[in-house]
Parts: sequence; C-alpha cells; structure tokens
Amino acid sequence: MPSPEELAEDTLAYLARSPMFDPVPADGCVHVFGREILWVTRVRRVDVEAARAAARARDVPRIEWWLGPSSPAGADEELGAAGLVPDEPPTLTGMSCREAPPAAPGVGVRPADTAEVARVEHAVWGAEARPPHEEHAAIHHFAAEVDGRIAGVGRAVDMEEGVALMGGAVLPELRGRGAYRALVRARWQYAVARGTPLLVVQAGPMSAPILDGLGFVRHATVRMYVEQRGAGV
Repeated sequence: MPSPEELAEDTLAYLARSPMFDPVPADGCVHVFGREILWVTRVRRVDVEAARAAARARDVPRIEWWLGPSSPAGADEELGAAGLVPDEPPTLTGMSCREAPPAAPGVGVRPADTAEVARVEHAVWGAEARPPHEEHAAIHHFAAEVDGRIAGVGRAVDMEEGVALMGGAVLPELRGRGAYRALVRARWQYAVARGTPLLVVQAGPMSAPILDGLGFVRHATVRMYVEQRGAGV
C-alpha cells in the first residue's frame, strides 16, 4: 500500500478510473488520460516518444510530465532537450492531511452538480477550466455557499487509500469568507465517511500556504513540463 508521501508525490497515478482520470501503467511511468490531456506521472524512466505515441493513440492534444523527487536524475534535462517547457505554474506541492481540518462556521456546504462546477471554474480560471461533462461515482463535487450564493466549489476524487482534493475554486469577490476552508472540511468528512481518513493534494502556489494552516504536511515538490501536440509530436 502506498504511503501518504508516495500518494502526495504521484497523486494522479493512484486515482480511481473515471472519464476525467484514466490511469494506465506504462514502462517506467503511469499515463493518466483525461479528455484532452495526457499526464505522465510516477516517472521512473523518461520515454518522450512513448508518451507522444500514447497521446496520438488517444487523440489528446496536450501532454504534461509531472516529476517528483523519485524521478530519475537528469529527467528535467531530457524533457528540455525534447522540446518540453515548464508549465504554469512550474511546480506544485504534494501534501497530505490525516487529522480533521478546522471547520468554517457560517459557511454551508452541499453537493454540487456539474453545471454549477463549470460555472464557477470558468469564472475563476477562464479557458484553463476543465470542469466535468458528466457525473461519475468516483468523483464528488461540493459547493460552499456564502450569503445565499455559491462562493466556491471543490472536487474529491476517490483513491483506494484516501481522497484526492482537486479543482478548488472560490470566486474572487467572495474570498476571505471561509469558503475554501469549508470545502476542505467537507471533503475530509467525506473521506472519513468512506473509511479512508486521508486527504492528498498537489497544491498550487496560492493553495499551499492556506493548506499549511489547515494542518496539511508538505512532502514533495512536483516539477511540471508541457508540450502541445504538433509537428513531430
């Protein structure tokens, strides 16, 4: 069974299979297919051409490589030599939480549908949003409400050993009201209810400091590289 440190470093490789995240073991890594993206994670051997071939076979236009501390020495240089560039943001922080994060009094949280998630994600991230098109048993969405309106949404994705936090988005005009904290707490309660009291997240630069204050532990820096399929890819 993977440790919290391993789950935090290579979260995508351990997600339950769904239309949003389809992990497929490959030689020296795990290919995780989304609708329009291939994530290469749990990298123990770099094979750029194999990833490109896998992307062509699934007709996905974007490939991202996520390198953690267990990736081989020289992996960054190999990807750079093959034409990949650092993503934006260039790094994420792998974190986990085994204790109940603090509650957010006065903020209500309820299940959210995919249309609500799409509206909030597009409002926050614009063209970078990747909301789900359909419901799935392994993916669970929550909405935090402030003053009677949706302030933010968050996604919980099932793992065998815990729950992965993804897609946390709070509307700019309603930040600082406890919505993000309430969404984390609701997903912890979901993890406990399913018998896997562990939260795992690969946090961006805005989220990581907040999660520090909610009891999360930092385990790994994940370096991200990207290429778009085009000539020769």
